Amino acid sequence: MKKYKIAFWVSFVVVIADQLSKWFVRSSLELFERVSVLPFLDITHLRNRGAAFGILNELPENIRLPFFAIVFVLAIVVILLFLRKAYERDTLLVFSLSLILGGAVGNSIDRFRLGYVTDFIDFHWFGHPDYHWPPFNIADSAITVGVVLILFDAFFTRRGG
Repeated sequence: MKKYKIAFWVSFVVVIADQLSKWFVRSSLELFERVSVLPFLDITHLRNRGAAFGILNELPENIRLPFFAIVFVLAIVVILLFLRKAYERDTLLVFSLSLILGGAVGNSIDRFRLGYVTDFIDFHWFGHPDYHWPPFNIADSAITVGVVLILFDAFFTRRGG
């Protein structure tokens, strides 16, 4: 049961942090407005109607939203199945799955409530337009960190019988 408490609280914190940060960006910055934070980092208010890196952005709304609904439900089912099969001692795996779950929920709230996902973390190579990472948000970060930690856990953690 401890693993479910971890999963709930980690996912909950990710969703709250994600939603609050997006709300702050939407209420503080006009669309496309940019605030320089560091020479290589801006906060830029953007809308992403597609998936990661804007893929599927051009799909019609009547195809895109049902597609994302199906992907969301499948992702939740798979995450919960993996969580169910995880041992109580698999703390890193449970934590990683929880990050992915929280990120999926955070982006889905935007997608189904607003019709787009708010992105705002904007990295670039000191303003050079050719060296620009696609903008993202806290939910995207949680998903990415969760996947990296699962890979780390799978390849570098010893499993005993």
